[in-house]
Amino acid sequence: MKIITKNTARSFVLDHQLPTPKKGKKGVLETIEQLGYVQIDTISVVQRAHHHVLWTRVPNYQADFLSTLVEKDKKVYDYWAHAASFLPMKDYRFSLYRKWEKTQKDKHWYQKNPQNMAYVLDQIKERGPMMSKDFDKGTFVKIQGWGLPPIKQALMHLFMDGRIMIVGRKGFQKIYDLPERFLPAEVNTDLPTRDEYIEHIIRRDIGAHGLITTKSIGHLLKISIKEKQAIIDKLVQKGELCPIQIKNLVTTPYYAFTDSIDSYSPARKTKKLHILSPFDNLVILRKRVEQLFDFSYLLECYVTAKKRKVGYFSLPILYDKNFIGQIDVKADRKTKILWIRNLVWEDGLKNSDEFHAPFLKKLKAFMAFNNCEALKSESPTFAAIAKDVNP
Repeated sequence: MKIITKNTARSFVLDHQLPTPKKGKKGVLETIEQLGYVQIDTISVVQRAHHHVLWTRVPNYQADFLSTLVEKDKKVYDYWAHAASFLPMKDYRFSLYRKWEKTQKDKHWYQKNPQNMAYVLDQIKERGPMMSKDFDKGTFVKIQGWGLPPIKQALMHLFMDGRIMIVGRKGFQKIYDLPERFLPAEVNTDLPTRDEYIEHIIRRDIGAHGLITTKSIGHLLKISIKEKQAIIDKLVQKGELCPIQIKNLVTTPYYAFTDSIDSYSPARKTKKLHILSPFDNLVILRKRVEQLFDFSYLLECYVTAKKRKVGYFSLPILYDKNFIGQIDVKADRKTKILWIRNLVWEDGLKNSDEFHAPFLKKLKAFMAFNNCEALKSESPTFAAIAKDVNP
């Protein structure tokens, strides 16, 4: 077992999660391949999560880089990681195991209606790519109880089963087609075994995060710790993985690729500031962030207003190797104003003036990313630093 300091662990994680940025469409593809997936989320208080995550890592990011990679280049596809996500096409084969599970026993929220599903599949086969609005809604058998409309339930089941794919989007409306009409010819479509699938998830998550515990691997996927640990132990015996103990941190071992940790030299030479999405891969494992970075974070849109301490949609602020605070923001598209509702710094911050200028500079870039032309604030904390700093 290798023992490292928490400071080294933070550097190691950040060099994997926020590597030296590359520009353009190639940078977007390399980012998705490095992270393993980028989560899609419907909340649009600011730019949607997938765009925010990619903007954080790709200096000249544009939304059409991503749509081109999905619809034309077919290097990225739309499916499910722990949630709806964009994934690298090179890993497509491993989605087949989850799709196979859905056809066997696994359920996805709603009871399947074979008649509705058959109708949708027949229509797509006959007519080609379709959106939900393209179907004759009067043809669907109504389903009792609360939930999505019958057409969307049928589409969701066929999508999760792998019988149809999302091949593009118009706005946020999904376009569906048959996999055999969309997938590149060179894509491997052999069904992996369960062990192959689990090993892929292990390698994906360790490669993305640098180091991670057994429990955190495959976040929210239906894989037992026992199954994961059995494969991890084999990889440790082969010398591919190395157990890591973080000094003065009492926890189960983390794991890293042996070659990567043995030859590690920090790549981050300058201090950088990031305003992160709540769904960013770096912070999605909240307990892990608390362990490694001493940062307790809760996305408060999921709690009642009375229980909120920062605000409805607070974004974590990372400076160098430390989370220094949270900012609650909202982009008003009509007025093109980025509203700062609240700004809260972490307790015990030192050298605060060091990061004030980088923070305001990043915030102005974030304003432009959200197609806003002005900043307005309801936060006394923000007003105080904006008055003193001219980035």
